[in-house]
Amino acid sequence: MALALGAGSSVQVARGQIFGTSPRTIRIIQGFPAGGTGDAVVRLIAPHLEKSLNARIVVEYKPGAGGRIANAYAKAAKPDGNTLVLCTSSLMAVYPFVFNNLPYDPLRDFVPVTSIVDLEFGYVASTVAAPGVKTLADYVQWVTSDPDNGNYGSPASGSIPHFLGAVLARSAGIQLNHVSFNGSAPHLQALNGGQVPFGVEILAGIVPHLASGRVRLLATSGAQRSVQGVPTAGEAGFPDLTTEDYAGFFYPAGTPQEFVHQVHAAVKVALQQPSVRDGFRQLTFKPAGADPAQFSQRVKADFVKWRKVVEDSGFKSLD
Repeated sequence: MALALGAGSSVQVARGQIFGTSPRTIRIIQGFPAGGTGDAVVRLIAPHLEKSLNARIVVEYKPGAGGRIANAYAKAAKPDGNTLVLCTSSLMAVYPFVFNNLPYDPLRDFVPVTSIVDLEFGYVASTVAAPGVKTLADYVQWVTSDPDNGNYGSPASGSIPHFLGAVLARSAGIQLNHVSFNGSAPHLQALNGGQVPFGVEILAGIVPHLASGRVRLLATSGAQRSVQGVPTAGEAGFPDLTTEDYAGFFYPAGTPQEFVHQVHAAVKVALQQPSVRDGFRQLTFKPAGADPAQFSQRVKADFVKWRKVVEDSGFKSLD
């Protein structure tokens, strides 16, 4: 499925040097469904990329398998500067240690271009199932007093929220039992209904549910506070739970560096636009814009970091 977002009319970044003076088509491959948060990242910046790159942006949706189908598809594209893929650290740093037969090598098959946004996770309690739990310390004490309380949810087995729950268990010295859901929507529904007392979820998914009073955000995973009145995990006494995901652009391996640097420059221009920054703020996303060298270092560091987390959890790889 492909969606054209329109053609740009001017060149703001390195006019004509790489992408030329005639509009061309750039595909952005993504494994996230249309209308989701991943899609919102692309839609917010795409009009500005079209102007900066003098290009027609076409989003191609390749949903399924948690984004692995999209990455395999993008890997096989010609390295001619016309195909980008939107990836998260789950795809590039976690999945290599979760799946036995990953159809791509994140470090060999792709060239990091730039991070677009950083995404946080939230540690959330169900006020229906755990009305007395108001902090992470409360939750740990609640589980310690009765191990039967130690069920926690995540949107998927092998996801970052899954492993953050394992990190919490190890850090606090408690036994937690993972309950996997088929996505964020059923996970949040179960938290609202009290079917699970605690969960780890992307922050953007949690925030719309807070007004109901049926869930309580205990802490966020970022280094600084992002939700008023809610501490970071570090402030709550659990620094090991501090982490952020990224959503960023990658090119297929072999793409000339000229394209890499020009797309990074175009993304930086987009991230300076008030409408883009406000849109990301409403989603609880933080504008990023790391340059290719910085982003490459982060991709490699995340790869090492999550390998250890997955190995320490005792997770058995999936086929």
